[in-house]
Amino acid sequence: MTAPKDESRRLKQVLDGLSSLRGVRSAFYLTREERKELERIEKIPRMGPLAVQNQGVFECLRRKHLACIVKDKTFRPPPCPTVLLVDDDGKTIGKEILPGEKVKAAPGQKLLHVGRDFVVFYDGRRAANARFVLPPIPFEELDDMKGVAKVASSSPSTLGDLFIKKSRGLDDDPRLATILIGFDLR
Repeated sequence: MTAPKDESRRLKQVLDGLSSLRGVRSAFYLTREERKELERIEKIPRMGPLAVQNQGVFECLRRKHLACIVKDKTFRPPPCPTVLLVDDDGKTIGKEILPGEKVKAAPGQKLLHVGRDFVVFYDGRRAANARFVLPPIPFEELDDMKGVAKVASSSPSTLGDLFIKKSRGLDDDPRLATILIGFDLR
């Protein structure tokens, strides 16, 4: 357990570190009220042919501390796919293609490209109850920070992003996106 003064100092260090990253326009901690409203928004079922499970947001919300950055296009790309297509058995049947990534089909598979940055792995089977999953994403910049543990990041839904921006008096600029970073202190 960390002492309150030490915790405040470390939380400031984390926020200062996030603010200094290339492409970060703003960094702040979500309040308890903002967290509750974000959780409510993220639980709203999304309409469409495929369900969306934003597991990453809920993983971030489980952490004691929840920071948010507002980033522009100069921010680094994610270290792993942020969107997966998963079948009923939990098997990944599609994924986001990261910049520069070359995807190859496994034996007996065909690749179906959906736009430039998503691929479906088709093996002839019908994928019942497929859903999009947004997994928690590592946030490498905090991994080596002393005393910071259980780091997870995620992008909120479009409605969650809009809520955060409005709550903070920020413009809903489509060139800027929010990323949540949840973590604990040791």
